[in-house]
Amino acid sequence: MKAYVICDNLDTLTGLRLVGIEGEIVKPAEFEPAFKRAVADKGIGILYLSPSLIESNQDLVNDVRFNQATPLITSVLGANEYQNATNTIAETIQHAIGIQL
Repeated sequence: MKAYVICDNLDTLTGLRLVGIEGEIVKPAEFEPAFKRAVADKGIGILYLSPSLIESNQDLVNDVRFNQATPLITSVLGANEYQNATNTIAETIQHAIGIQL
């Protein structure tokens, strides 16, 4: 299985490509088709998304996160997003099963 990134930041995409992860930069209006293509690709096991893209498409992302086994969807923070970083994996678990970690 491979990893794939959909982001809105060139620096994030460049950094991930340097470690061998393919992906694409999208504008908010282009996110849904790119996301659906990535989810339909059974070779993708981990899908990294920009936090801003997740926030603007929360229902679509949550539908896949909570109703499909793959891909694992997580956020990848850009350089300017680390200042406001929270434990997104813990938040995902909390939303999925309703308990506070």
